[in-house]
Amino acid sequence: MKIIHCADIHADSAMKGHFSKLASQRREEIVDAFARMVDFAQKNGVRAIIISGDLFDTKENQHKTLKNRLFYIISNHPQIDFLYLRGNHDEEFHIEENYPNLKLFSKDAWSSYSYGDVEISGREFGSSIPAAAYSQLKLEAQKVNIVMLHGQLADYAPKEDAPVISLPKLVNQNIDYLALGHIHNFRLEKLDSRGLWCYPGCLEGRGFDECGEKGFVLLNIEGGKVEPTFVRNSQRVIHEIEVPLSGTMSYNEILKACAAATASISAKDIVQIDLKGEISEDTEIETDSYEAALASNFYFIRFKNQTEPKIDYEKYEKDVSLKGEFIRLVKAQKELSEEEKSKIIMTGIRALAGRMN
Repeated sequence: MKIIHCADIHADSAMKGHFSKLASQRREEIVDAFARMVDFAQKNGVRAIIISGDLFDTKENQHKTLKNRLFYIISNHPQIDFLYLRGNHDEEFHIEENYPNLKLFSKDAWSSYSYGDVEISGREFGSSIPAAAYSQLKLEAQKVNIVMLHGQLADYAPKEDAPVISLPKLVNQNIDYLALGHIHNFRLEKLDSRGLWCYPGCLEGRGFDECGEKGFVLLNIEGGKVEPTFVRNSQRVIHEIEVPLSGTMSYNEILKACAAATASISAKDIVQIDLKGEISEDTEIETDSYEAALASNFYFIRFKNQTEPKIDYEKYEKDVSLKGEFIRLVKAQKELSEEEKSKIIMTGIRALAGRMN
């Protein structure tokens, strides 16, 4: 038997911020990614697609045509069951129509769906998971048990109001595969001697906090064993690239360094270039101009200037200026070492130049 595990589609995402001008197209591409996954499922004999939360981004119906298209995809593949466990983004979303191949879960108790010797169980939770809920999960040892949950693990920083999942309380509960949702990067690790836990990540990255390959997990179940494989499915990959700069560099030299660092990236992808390093005061950083120069190379590009100026503060020491007065004042402090004076002066000059928040 084959099953697909996906999560965090966020089909109606507002796409505010970086991609606001491209929001409409990117929303369509998210649903395109869902459609490609379902086509893959049909071609490869997948029996069920399990969605571990956040199929949508909000309960509001601001992008109704996208939701209609998504449910059309589901209803148009009756040979595939879609097991949809709502997450913190779409927990209040209500499905108005009845789709025979769309299976839902409850907040009140654990629900299960059987496919021969494969049992798929899940339960929706609000902002927390009661301790008693873990012991209420009853799984038969002779079954292949897949458990669906939406939330974050304790080792992740809190993210919105999703519940925290306690992996220790799921150990030795006859789980073969714990299908999680909420974290947008792929992660697969052992749960115990029997089972695995997995975040499949999202189908398409929506911002620069969702870099890298995106897709879903194909589960091949045979002989009582679950073999997961990550399948890349995104139309575009989001990249964050560091470009080191140093000393005095011309406009052309900086652009050439950026072009070389991104030469292997596809033109259809999304790129952020982080300019880093210590540069001379004479080097001008013109991020808007760099973006315009390289705009045709990628679907979207932006620059972040994270360089620091290498300042020869001694040349300002005799200036009749606030900068010169500050340097003379610090150098007159006898209780400070030369190293401490240097650090204070450099920090002060950067602050005066407006390079500190």
